[in-house]
Amino acid sequence: MNIDDMKKEAALAADQIDIRWGKLENPVYREEFERTLQRASSLVGELEGLYLKLNAGKSVAFPGTDTPLKYDELEKYQNIVQDELFNGYILQSLYHKYNAIQDVMRAAIDNPE
Repeated sequence: MNIDDMKKEAALAADQIDIRWGKLENPVYREEFERTLQRASSLVGELEGLYLKLNAGKSVAFPGTDTPLKYDELEKYQNIVQDELFNGYILQSLYHKYNAIQDVMRAAIDNPE
């Protein structure tokens, strides 16, 4: 699966996740929720790099060289990284959704008209 398709599918999956706004009224829960989404979003770039290198048959440890992995090993790691990248895209999309809703809520409070 290519990255653009993965992002599209992840955005659809993220739309199926309900944000529990009532729980977010608890500052400790909100902080942990935001930190988790931020951390996951920050790892997406690294996972994309690994995914692209593995799919191109390149080494993830030694730049500019082919992977030393055997076909079965390469396929195994491609699947693992793809799953993690997909989950990262879901969390990243959820984080964007959360921030967009927060922006709308702040704007409504700042401009009650």
